[in-house]
Order: sequence, then structure tokens, then C-alpha cells
Amino acid sequence: MKKIALCFLLLALLLTGAAEAHSYILGAIKIGHIWTRTTPAGATTAAIYAPFLNTGAVTDHLVSATSPWAQAVQIHTVLTSDTGMKMMQKQDELELPPNQPVALRPGGAHLMAIGLRQPLQAGDKMPLTLTFETAGSITVDVMVEAAGAMAAPPANN
Repeated sequence: MKKIALCFLLLALLLTGAAEAHSYILGAIKIGHIWTRTTPAGATTAAIYAPFLNTGAVTDHLVSATSPWAQAVQIHTVLTSDTGMKMMQKQDELELPPNQPVALRPGGAHLMAIGLRQPLQAGDKMPLTLTFETAGSITVDVMVEAAGAMAAPPANN
């Protein structure tokens, strides 16, 4: 039941004014507010979060992401071992089934910027190019939020 409620919440955020100030559309793919957290000096990685919605009739896949601010950006999922320990695992792609919200969020699937070229500070906009198997590529601004943020703040509309 929680998964269904989360799906409806993500869909509502994608389709309402709260996400309009910082959302993107590429073909059938809707990308909600995409964000990360500030990093301390010397940090070399940062997780990136966003909600996606594929409004098309067929499954699409996020197949890569790149940023001039990082040496690499990988797609990660979080797995729980038999002992209960959570581990990140690199994925080749992120599946975006038709009309099913997919959330990159803290504690779950995310993009990982690796080899950061500079610390990320609140208010920065980190450029990120997302490439989808069917929809193509789009460059977005990743909003840098405060350290410890667990969700992006609502847009100021």
C-alpha cells in the first residue's frame, strides 16, 4: 500500500505546479525536480535524486548520465544482503516502464557522480546530461540542496 501511495505522490508532484519550476520533458519522459546535497571539501562523490515518469506506451531506459563537474556518473541501485547490510550496485540502465513513476531517492536507486571536480555548494546548479534509449538526450540542472536534505524543498511558485 505504501508503494502505491508513493507512486501517486510522485505522479502528483510531476503533474502539479510544485514541480513545474524545475522539471523537464523529453518526448514521453517527464523528469521532476532533480537534486543533490552539498559536499564537504575533499568529497569525491555525490548522489543525485529525481522522480521520472514515462508517459509513453513502451518502456524506455535511462542508459547513461554525464556531467562536466564529475569524471563519471553511474546508475546505482541499493541492495540488502542476507545479513541486512545495504550495498550500492552499479546498473547498466534504469528501466522506465510506461505510466509507472520511478523515483531516484535517498536510501534507494540514485545516480552517483564520481570524481567531483569541485565541492558542491547549496544553490549551485550542476549540469547533467541524461541519455535515454528511446527519448534521446537532455541536459538538466541538478539543484544542490543543503547537507542532510532528505527531499528537495518545494518550488517557490
